[in-house]
Formats: sequence, C-alpha cells, structure tokens
Amino acid sequence: MERRMNTISNPQRRTALACTSIIILGLFVVFLPAMLHMDMMKNGFGISFIGGFVVIVGIITVIVFARLAGLFDNIMKSENILAHWTYSTEEWQQYTEEEHKEDNTDKRRLFLLVAAISVVVGMIMWAIYPHDGLLIFFIILGIIVVIGLTAFLSALSPYRWNKKHLGEVYIAKDGAYINRRLHIWRGLGTGLMRASYEVGSHSLPWVKIQYSSQNLATRNYYTARIPVPQGQEEAAQTIVAQIQASQLKKWERNIGKSKV
Repeated sequence: MERRMNTISNPQRRTALACTSIIILGLFVVFLPAMLHMDMMKNGFGISFIGGFVVIVGIITVIVFARLAGLFDNIMKSENILAHWTYSTEEWQQYTEEEHKEDNTDKRRLFLLVAAISVVVGMIMWAIYPHDGLLIFFIILGIIVVIGLTAFLSALSPYRWNKKHLGEVYIAKDGAYINRRLHIWRGLGTGLMRASYEVGSHSLPWVKIQYSSQNLATRNYYTARIPVPQGQEEAAQTIVAQIQASQLKKWERNIGKSKV
C-alpha cells in the first residue's frame, strides 16, 4: 500500500506550482511600463495596477492550493487510509451513469432555484425602474444563461472524466480521493454534515458524504458518492461509522474548548 501511494502525484501541488506562472506574469506586467518608458500618468499606472491585481490573485491561488496539497498528503498517508477500492469495468460504467444522473438532478434543482431568485429580483428591479425594463430583462436573461451553462459544464466534466478513466478510490476520515478528484470534509473551513451507506435504486450501493465549505459570507454544499465494489459492503458500513465517530470526537473537542 505504501509503495503504491508513493507513486501517486499530488495534483494540488502541481496546480500550486503552475499558478506561480500567474505571479510571474503579473510581476512582468507591473514593471512593463517602466521597461517601455511609458508615461505613468497616462496608461502606465493602469497597466501596473492590473499587474499588481494579477499578482495578488496568483498569491492567493498558490496559498489555497498549497494548503490543499498539504491536506491531500495527509489524507494519502497509509495510516490514515480507511479503504482503497478499485472496480471492474462493468461496476465503474454502472456507477458513472448513475452518478451523472444524480449530479444532473442536483445541478438542475440548484439552477432552477437560482433562476427563480433571479427572476424575482428582476421583477422587483423592473417595478423600481420601469423605464429600464428591457435592459433589466437582458441582464437577468444573461445571468440565467451563464448559470445554466456553468451547471451543465460542471456536471459534464466529471462525467466525461469518469468515462475516460477506470475508477480508483482512496477513503480517509477527513476526505476522499475519488478517481483523481479530491473531496475534503475536514480542514480549510470545510465541515462534515452527514455520512451514510445507501442501497437504493442505483446499480451499486455507495457511501454518501455530504459536506460544506466556507466561501466568504456563505457556505457551499457538496455531495461525494463513493461506489462500493462487490464484496466490500460490510467494510463500507464500518467506514461510515468511523467517519461519523471521527466527526463526533471533533464536535466533543470543540465543545470542550468552548467551555474552557
């Protein structure tokens, strides 16, 4: 197991290293006006400002992915691994189609909710500014189109990836690496909401992990569905119990700290 995991590259670290190019590009733009002897009172200052903004975005991106890389390394330590599952071609095909169906349903519900809110906001704006009704209509329409396209692509991308690559899963108490996609439910502002073992209408039973992450003033919600290969049903139920017990211990520690 240890030798196998040592061969797995850390995609988060690769991304962090790749994002250093954003910082380099930003620094180049910052000093570009000086190198070209541009008038700083005309376009020079604006170009340098844009470069500085790019540098700040690059630094934030590198920090985030560097922290994700650290969490990935911790999850992939052999002592933290609860299960390493591989699948037959038939099992993975069944899961891929069912996961895509479930993901599409989740994204469609979210799209309809946001679209409905956008329409309500648009109607309120139209009531306040009746002379700008046409402009408001196109703005709301544009928002709905962008949201719909984002929802469609966010469901299509993992589906195409799963069809291209035969599945492999590593599960730990704090996260899971599902076919080269990292899910973290403990760390970086994330929190576990629910872990369950489900056998329903889908072709394979799966471990379902629902978690959230902090995003500025709001929280984003995610669901990781991990297919259970044949013969691993009892192990899957044990894993769910271990993840739940780990979260319970975390809550107890937090309650203890709050009382001190």
